[in-house]
Amino acid sequence: MNKSVRIFIISAFIAFLASCCMPVRADERDCDLEPYRDWFGEYGYVDGSGNIVIGCQFDDARNFSEGLAAVLSRSGAMAGSGVFGSLSPTLKWGYIDTAGLIVIPCQFDFAGQFREGYAAVMSGNKWGFIDKWGDTLVDYRYDEVHGFVNGYAAVCRNGLWGYVDTDGNELVPCMYSVAADFGSDGFAAVNTGDSTGFVFRDGLWYATKDRALNWIRGIPFSVYAKDKVMNRVNRWQLQEPGEALPDWEVRVNDETLEARMEGLEMRFEAEYISANSLEDPVLVPGQYDSLQGMLPVDIHDRDSSRHFSIMLPLPAGDAESVLGSWKRVKADLRYFIKNDHVAIAQADIVLPGHRTYTWRDPDYGTVRSLLLDYDLEDLDFTLPGRIYRHESVASGDTSVVPDSDAGIPAGNKRNGSHIYAVIIANEDYGSGIEVPYALNDGAVFRDYCLSRLCVPEDQVAYLANAGAEDIASLNNWLERASRMFDADTRIVLYFSGQCVLDKGLGETFLLPVDYLSQGVQSGLGLRSLYGRISRWGVDDALLLLDASYGKICRNGMRFSVFKDGEMRSEWLRPDDRTVTFFAAGEDEAALPYPGEKHGIFTYFVLKALQQHPEGISYGDLFDFVSSNVRKVAAELYGAEQSPRVYSSEWDGGAWREFSL
Repeated sequence: MNKSVRIFIISAFIAFLASCCMPVRADERDCDLEPYRDWFGEYGYVDGSGNIVIGCQFDDARNFSEGLAAVLSRSGAMAGSGVFGSLSPTLKWGYIDTAGLIVIPCQFDFAGQFREGYAAVMSGNKWGFIDKWGDTLVDYRYDEVHGFVNGYAAVCRNGLWGYVDTDGNELVPCMYSVAADFGSDGFAAVNTGDSTGFVFRDGLWYATKDRALNWIRGIPFSVYAKDKVMNRVNRWQLQEPGEALPDWEVRVNDETLEARMEGLEMRFEAEYISANSLEDPVLVPGQYDSLQGMLPVDIHDRDSSRHFSIMLPLPAGDAESVLGSWKRVKADLRYFIKNDHVAIAQADIVLPGHRTYTWRDPDYGTVRSLLLDYDLEDLDFTLPGRIYRHESVASGDTSVVPDSDAGIPAGNKRNGSHIYAVIIANEDYGSGIEVPYALNDGAVFRDYCLSRLCVPEDQVAYLANAGAEDIASLNNWLERASRMFDADTRIVLYFSGQCVLDKGLGETFLLPVDYLSQGVQSGLGLRSLYGRISRWGVDDALLLLDASYGKICRNGMRFSVFKDGEMRSEWLRPDDRTVTFFAAGEDEAALPYPGEKHGIFTYFVLKALQQHPEGISYGDLFDFVSSNVRKVAAELYGAEQSPRVYSSEWDGGAWREFSL
């Protein structure tokens, strides 16, 4: 019998005696057990009294955390003989429980402590995360990682940091030079170049915490949550690489779908409520109503920006003493979602002596159901990994279809033969930016081009979620098509997505979805396009851009690629016979219109074309769109969105007479 085997037998026997003499519950031993190195250089664990509880049999060992400890060994079968195979030729890390059994095989190049149910592990010089069963939560693709804190973990790839969540999703792409852990308030401080700001737990970047909270407080719950839930459900239901169909069917079905959607909605509901809750509420009593036995109470925050009102039941005999002690009153508030916004569900008004008076909203109940309609059809297991989103219900009710999308008029075919249309709809950017409804924007505008504008199909270039290569192909298509252009040719370019004004170059780029990896300049540059249009000598060109050239995306994310500086109008002004409509100005967002499943700007462009099948002048089109966009943005969001129009100095006001 060789020396190492004798040592193992002796250590195991000592551990057995220790465990017989001093039985300890596993959950109690978690914090008591500490790594111990014997005189042969091998590691085991001792309890608080110095007794060996787990025999010295490992090449290295780490502290216990959440019931598991990382250990280094040449064999995953050391304490569970034969379960995980024979001796490994190289040292690997795995995990043991407090009984000393290897519960996750020794197969990792390095293993971190468990935090919030997950541990960072390294394989092949790349980091990922596993759960307590050893299943992979996040694949091995990161160069450096932090542990989970408040539901999120910072991860680094190619020198840039982002975040993953406990669903395994990359909540924030790796785009920051510095990324701190998430705090309990839902924010993490981040830095990119000279720009410092905060990522909120919704995955969006904000210059200040107040901007994040003000944005969330200014929108309905459905706008905040619906697309987030849908995007995560759509990713979750896809069949994973290497996942067998039977395993997928167990994971993804009607029952698990409902649970998944409810869990995600509850998560975003909690975030939305947290952002809308009053941190230090001020309670102002009104005139007591002795007939009703009610005391009106206005509840607001310190700056009076958010108000709630309740009618507190208060017996007439208590009214005088309650009002006399009001300066010392405290409130315990519970919130819920009502009419798509945050409301007080229950208010416990506590006075000195712990006298408590309670008000409860009659609509508040303890039984929870889904608050939002996510437009999902049943799963079709003949096509694994697909959940179909539909625009009308099976009964044939078309009321859910936006009125702009139905009844597209037919135009004059003779007019369309001279029109070339370019349509780019970018919804899913890899940078964490989402442009809600952009794909629907582009698809419906294409239908209008084919029907209302009568553009021949071979004269329509349509790109959905276009990357840099697609933009390059589009440029080639335009150059080939330009050989057919003449003095009667008209160009219509429509874009729904994110654009950015590079104030260093004085150029505005319509961004591809992969601009983070390919660079901003891989997008479609407007000044370059203006020059080509002028060179082609066409009759006129109209650019309809459902985007802001400024700092805010359609979903409210603060977009900061370049340093702030003075904006010069000539950077946006096109050459002669070209007119550009922007959906919003520099400090505004091109906002979504959830009820119509479009951007607000796009919806009213479509409505104008729908209501004027025989044609509409550019001037009338802009006036109609501009007035309606401003009105709806103010009504839905209390925000300003004012479309902008740019034409060449040479054209002056002549652009208003061009027609579409």
